[in-house]
Amino acid sequence: MKTFLSLLFLMSLLQGDTLEGIIEYSLNHHGSLKSIQERLSAVENEKNRARNFSNPDISFTVSDIQFDNPSDRTLEPMQFSAVNIKQKIPYFGKRDAQEQKVDSKKRFLDMSLENLRSELKKEIRITAYSLWDVQKQLGILDSYINITNQNIALDEAYNITSSNTHLALMSAKLALSDLMIKKSSLQTLKNSLYEKLSYLAGRKVKTLDISLSVDKPQNLTFYENRVLDSSALHVRDAEVEIQKADLHIKELAEKIDPYIQAGYYYRENHPDYATVTVGASLPLYGSEKESREEARKLLLAKSSQRNDLKEKLVSRIAQLYENLQKNYKVYKIITDQSMPQIEHLFELVDSSVKSGDTLFEYIDMLGKKLKLEEQLIQVTAEFNKTKASLDALTGE
Repeated sequence: MKTFLSLLFLMSLLQGDTLEGIIEYSLNHHGSLKSIQERLSAVENEKNRARNFSNPDISFTVSDIQFDNPSDRTLEPMQFSAVNIKQKIPYFGKRDAQEQKVDSKKRFLDMSLENLRSELKKEIRITAYSLWDVQKQLGILDSYINITNQNIALDEAYNITSSNTHLALMSAKLALSDLMIKKSSLQTLKNSLYEKLSYLAGRKVKTLDISLSVDKPQNLTFYENRVLDSSALHVRDAEVEIQKADLHIKELAEKIDPYIQAGYYYRENHPDYATVTVGASLPLYGSEKESREEARKLLLAKSSQRNDLKEKLVSRIAQLYENLQKNYKVYKIITDQSMPQIEHLFELVDSSVKSGDTLFEYIDMLGKKLKLEEQLIQVTAEFNKTKASLDALTGE
């Protein structure tokens, strides 16, 4: 039993990270998300404060201090000591308006978090697809390097007993050098992409287990109908709601705020008494009106930005969709037409080489096949990158 468990553990270590596993870990641990989550927590405290009254004013008064005898408080009834408390009472739904603004701020942070999560998922996917592209190219390069080495050895063997020139052999060796240089560049790029993926994941990623395919795209209307699901657009909507709430608060600020003031008056050798005052702040100087107009114009600006973003998203979706269609068409041409033709030609040239003929045609055909396979890998990766961008824009 222990041996079986040990084998399972070893197999789990040998398996690469999956894309969905990386995304799930990143969404739970990435630092950029935690900062917004902390801000959301702070908004909860702000909401609790929004319904509170403003702090009351308290004052202490000593009245009618006689300069001839300041300490004697029995000279006349007007001499008193008093404590006054003044409380401003927000009226006309002002506390509700403040709470509504806090709710709008919370929704803005919620949507910002969702948008950041969407962007993070998109970046992880695009980076992973680029890594898949590089790893696939490295795989076919290793295969072609091996084939080229075998044919160089074969050609050298023929040259021992034949009068063929070394031109074909030199051409093969140059092609091998090009393959080795390309492999070195791709290996560097692979390491760089793993570092980027590790940052996005929030942990070290050393291997990646992923497979990509190309399926027929949905029609353009499918994506256009989902533009309102865009998390970026939801952020703009939340900004508009914040500004609406702020405008409502500024409109209510033109209403009077009543206050109540109560005082207790103490007198030596005379009865104590209390006073109650009811008053209100008067918006006489037009400051509140100017603030309201400023808030109204800011609301118009936010609404315009929101509408502009929607138009940009529609345009961006159309551009990405065209790229998606182009990649799909290229993929179908390569797989349905080009690859079968090159495979047939490659078989003919391969048999010619094995018969002892020159390597010229073989090396040329090998280069064409390599280029076609690289193009197939690249268009597959590009198709999936474009789809990831489309999904992010449309709230997938």
